[in-house]
Amino acid sequence: MTKILGRRSLLATAICGLMSTGAIANDLALEEVLVTAEKRESSLQDTPISLLAFSNERLDRFGITDLADVAGLAPNVTITPFPNSRSSLVIFMRGVGNNDSQTTQDAAVGIYIDGVYVARSIGLGSDVADLERIEVLRGPQGTLYGRNTTGGAINLITAKPADEFGVSQKVSVGNRDYWQSLTKIESGKVGQFAGKFTYMESAHDGWVKNTGSGDNFGAEDKKAGRVAVRWDASENVTVDYAYDFSEIEGPQQYYQPTESFVPGLYPNASDQRSETGSWSGGVKPSNTDISGHSLTVTWDTAVGTLKSITGYRELEESIEQNYGGGAPGFAVSVDIDQDQFSQEFQLVGDAGANIRYVAGLYYFEEDGLEEEFDTAPVPPTFAIFPVEDRTIKSDAKAYAAYGQITWSPEALEQRLDVTLGGRYTVDKRSATKDSSVYFVGGEQSGSDEWSNFNPSLTLDYAWSDDLSTFAKVVTAYKAGGYNVRSTEAGFQPPFDEENMTSFELGMKSSWLNNRITANASVFHAEYEDMQLQQVTNNATIFLTDVYNVGEAEIDGLELDVMAVLVPGLTMQLSYGYTDADFVEYIDQRNGAPTQGQNIADQAEMPYAPEHNYTIGLEYQRAVGTGANTSMLTASLDYSWTDERYGTAFNDDIEGYFLDDYGVVNGRVALSGMSIGSTELEVAFWGRNLDDEEYKVHSISLGAYQSAYFGEPKSYGVDVKLSF
Repeated sequence: MTKILGRRSLLATAICGLMSTGAIANDLALEEVLVTAEKRESSLQDTPISLLAFSNERLDRFGITDLADVAGLAPNVTITPFPNSRSSLVIFMRGVGNNDSQTTQDAAVGIYIDGVYVARSIGLGSDVADLERIEVLRGPQGTLYGRNTTGGAINLITAKPADEFGVSQKVSVGNRDYWQSLTKIESGKVGQFAGKFTYMESAHDGWVKNTGSGDNFGAEDKKAGRVAVRWDASENVTVDYAYDFSEIEGPQQYYQPTESFVPGLYPNASDQRSETGSWSGGVKPSNTDISGHSLTVTWDTAVGTLKSITGYRELEESIEQNYGGGAPGFAVSVDIDQDQFSQEFQLVGDAGANIRYVAGLYYFEEDGLEEEFDTAPVPPTFAIFPVEDRTIKSDAKAYAAYGQITWSPEALEQRLDVTLGGRYTVDKRSATKDSSVYFVGGEQSGSDEWSNFNPSLTLDYAWSDDLSTFAKVVTAYKAGGYNVRSTEAGFQPPFDEENMTSFELGMKSSWLNNRITANASVFHAEYEDMQLQQVTNNATIFLTDVYNVGEAEIDGLELDVMAVLVPGLTMQLSYGYTDADFVEYIDQRNGAPTQGQNIADQAEMPYAPEHNYTIGLEYQRAVGTGANTSMLTASLDYSWTDERYGTAFNDDIEGYFLDDYGVVNGRVALSGMSIGSTELEVAFWGRNLDDEEYKVHSISLGAYQSAYFGEPKSYGVDVKLSF
């Protein structure tokens, strides 16, 4: 509590200091935020969804270049790297998600890049070279997005080619030998074509010093690029093509022993962040390579805008990870290959003044290969069993048709919007697993199919131009699959689909001539046939079975406020509350004392912190006069996340406990400075300014507990030139 009060005092001091500098402008109104969450452009205030949008300015403010950077900034959304791969993200919204990254189980939060669904969580921590906006849609989005969105959806939207020629170069340097270079080149409009090239490269030395051979833990070299071309084929037809790639090379994060249960094993285990570490046999690098193509054709017709979105993406990842904190224990090598193809057709239009509609057809397919090998001595120095060697091949296909229609009756002056939606989805999946250690019966294979219809109803009423409320009932589902980390008995039969029904009441409002916007949502969700990973034996934690364990109920609220406090000074506050509890959790572990019993009172909803919030201040002031005017921008942000668990049930569940923590970030920038025809921007930034010590992930391995910690205080400077 003392730490929290201390940080609140820091923010209060910043508020007083910034307000004392005086007013800088007469305009007290907030800018309108445009989003495409419902497949058409609309104001965020007119969209009946609990929605957060990170604009280009906010991306710069927080230093966001990939989805992992959003962690802590969106209440009721938790984003955590998966244990064996920092590029793979575990994403939960409102207590709904999936804490595994295997290629045969889908995530509950749908991720989209320019409308193209990204099937695997692997690589989501990679840089996206030219982000323009991120939209976070909280709650089930089963109608317009489908593809397993029981938790919500996140849209990553890249910048399109501009009509004017332009070049910009940004260079950043910071502590721990951090550097980044970002180059953007706009061709401008040349005839019917416009193009854009973006290239980003960065590196840093990591924050846990390796006392053995190899690079420091967490050190990385990253590259990302994007080529985008727009062709205005005619007055009514536009064609957009884009190619992007991202690469990460460097060792994984350091899992340090935090507690040992075996005398003499890890006598130096500590619950405090370690600054040094080593691996038996030396540190080995990991590599992640991702690339994708997208082709979007937009045709304005008499019945609406017809859009074709074609996407192809592929990834390759090679991982080396040791959970033994230096001892030759739980060490693995993982190789993953995956490729996917998707095709979507959308029709968005109006039928008169009071009817709007969206309709679409969707097809998706993917192929995956996953190989995992034990790289520790056999037998390990303290484990009873060797790590499993396994090879998994998988493929999946999905078909869907969806539609949504909004009616605004004239009888109520078109203040009421009644929206009906529905999506029918068919998912097919097959998998083959071969394990040379634990599958004594040899290779196993299986295939199955799931289908579901998900209806939705939304009522949205505008009481005035500045106040609207909405009520909605939304359903969504996540397809079943095969568990590739399973025991031999757990591979067949496949786990079944899970379903979500959500009831929500919301408000969108603006006050004092749009000086303040306040949006709020309260929700109740009923979760059925939940898919959850279950460790059957902590001595073989790499073997997990997935079960449909039962039911849960989730209640909560979200509050998002933006306000101009005085001219030039803006405050942003977002708060999330989640009360997630199991109603039924049937223990399905073979031979367990509680097998077949409801152990809901012993289980915790994973990655469901009860409270989290973020508060930020941004101050802008013009400096200079006339042609020499530039803009000073200063921001200070604090985000806090409550305690939570990384698993639902375990014989040592405290080994997965993550304590609450808060992080302070700040940035000061001077932009718009002219050097001849060149514009200069200089920014100084710091993250985790009070050097908060917090665990990102914690795990129990039977004989000991292990965890890795978040990045300590970092700081640096950005210099950007625009021509």
